Amino acid sequence: MNRRSDFWASPSWFIPVGLVACFAFIEAIHVNMHSKYCKTEAQWMNEKGMEYDRESSVE
Repeated sequence: MNRRSDFWASPSWFIPVGLVACFAFIEAIHVNMHSKYCKTEAQWMNEKGMEYDRESSVE
């Protein structure tokens, strides 16, 4: 029983799980706010001075 309680108290599983949870939370916020803060492909093309051709875009 002591080995099991040592495992749960060990940071060897807590640190990776905590990092994955943190990244998942950040990605969920990004997906939720994507339309408000991220540019479309057409906006990136216009910023570079290029013409945007919707038909040549690969989807």
